[in-house]
Amino acid sequence: MAVMTYIEAISSAMWEEMERDPSVFLLGEDIGAYGGAFKATRGFLEHFGAERVIDSPLSEAAIIGAATGAAVVGMRPIAEMQFADFVTCGFNQLIVNSARTHYRWNLPVPMVVRLPAGGNIHGGPYHSANPEAWFFHVPGLKIVAPATPADAKGLLKSAVRDNNPVIYLEYKYLYRRIKGEVTDGDHT
Repeated sequence: MAVMTYIEAISSAMWEEMERDPSVFLLGEDIGAYGGAFKATRGFLEHFGAERVIDSPLSEAAIIGAATGAAVVGMRPIAEMQFADFVTCGFNQLIVNSARTHYRWNLPVPMVVRLPAGGNIHGGPYHSANPEAWFFHVPGLKIVAPATPADAKGLLKSAVRDNNPVIYLEYKYLYRRIKGEVTDGDHT
């Protein structure tokens, strides 16, 4: 077993899923050359290329809309919101399109929306939301919130493989503050 931080476990899960399945790709603001706001995607652009690590425009609606469209045609996008608070800008796409497509047309929508959430990092009122309650009553969405590095890796890998849209809440305060053993191999 490897000992990892919470953010290392998230990064490891994405890397392994991209290695395992060529339909998995990343999109979000500053995730490519910059490596993401919290560096979860550092080195991904160089390894996987710009076709699979896509720096998006500053538009959460576009990120979620593009992820939904890609998922409907068989891709498995992992969409990152820089901060969970900004998901509100893509709320209509996520609730009306992503969550309901499976039930309306019987189409899988295998996508993950990563939401770095929570306070206690001096993020102020626009970078510290815990938005899980907004999604609890939305049919078609799954919500996960890992508490440990092992959970973070296993839940993200499971979310990527799920045929429904998954809201993946990652608590920023835990990124580099907790470490734990993470099972080697394909832990879901």
